[in-house]
Amino acid sequence: MKRIFVLSLFFCLAAPSTNNAASRELVSQSTAQTPQVSDEFLSEVAQLTSTGLRLKEAVEARLEGSAHHLAAIFQREKPKAPNEAYELRIIESDGGPAKTIFRRNDFFFSFSIAGQNNKLNATDINGDGQKEIIAQSSSGGNCWSCNPTEIYRVRNHKAELLAAAPIQRLVDLNGDGIYELVVTDSRWESYDDLSHAASPGTAMIYAWRDGKYVYASRDFGEFYKTEISKFRSSIEEAKSQITTDELSDEVYVGFAISLALAYSHAGDTERGLKEMEDLFKTNAKSPAQTKHRTTILEDFRNGDSAKKLRDMKYGDPMPL
Repeated sequence: MKRIFVLSLFFCLAAPSTNNAASRELVSQSTAQTPQVSDEFLSEVAQLTSTGLRLKEAVEARLEGSAHHLAAIFQREKPKAPNEAYELRIIESDGGPAKTIFRRNDFFFSFSIAGQNNKLNATDINGDGQKEIIAQSSSGGNCWSCNPTEIYRVRNHKAELLAAAPIQRLVDLNGDGIYELVVTDSRWESYDDLSHAASPGTAMIYAWRDGKYVYASRDFGEFYKTEISKFRSSIEEAKSQITTDELSDEVYVGFAISLALAYSHAGDTERGLKEMEDLFKTNAKSPAQTKHRTTILEDFRNGDSAKKLRDMKYGDPMPL
């Protein structure tokens, strides 16, 4: 398994043709821990560094055929715009000089997912016979979908995006050796002006089928049994927060909606809506709370939320 290294590298080069020995000498003079970048990539990395980029993280792997690849995250010291602060690059060495075959910039990139080194990086996570590169990105916003995890592979010397979503974790849910993507359902974030902490949300599952990730939540009933149990416990705890204050039941309402969403992803939308309706009919402490819940129920039965539930169809590919 390839290692992920963190680098703080700051040096200037006179020309892209700097030889490996000179490049290695400059790297060794870095004041911070230096990643072990193979000789074949040194010239390309050195040239990029001379333009104001600083190598932060690197993963080496053979992503396609006999070619050798360096997936690298660079930070720009003085970006012209905030969304140019970081670059994700894939550099290929295939017998000739190493060259960049993929480049994308954004506010932030890392090979660490949720603050943890991603041990699955540069492994074959979906059984397609190729190793994938997994990177956390950020568009700078404060929302669940603003920090997607991106999954790439290399085909025909080009990077191909396989997934981009607020992935909570990659896990083999059914023991077949292939990792599913547990993705935050962000469509109800801050729903109906609920506070962000009370926003309804659950996970949906994308599985690798026929060369792409598709919506397959209903195939993982055991996962949703656990989710539903957690939501029920949270709902019981939230009851104690409800007073006559109009907004005091926000958390209770949010968890009740989340419970319904979990049922829907598991393939039983009607049961989820029925349980949400039953919860909404109890533990209201004011007419305003009752009215608010009635509006939400109508939305989930006949409004925009009902349409969102219908729009999620088993087998649909992940939107990219």
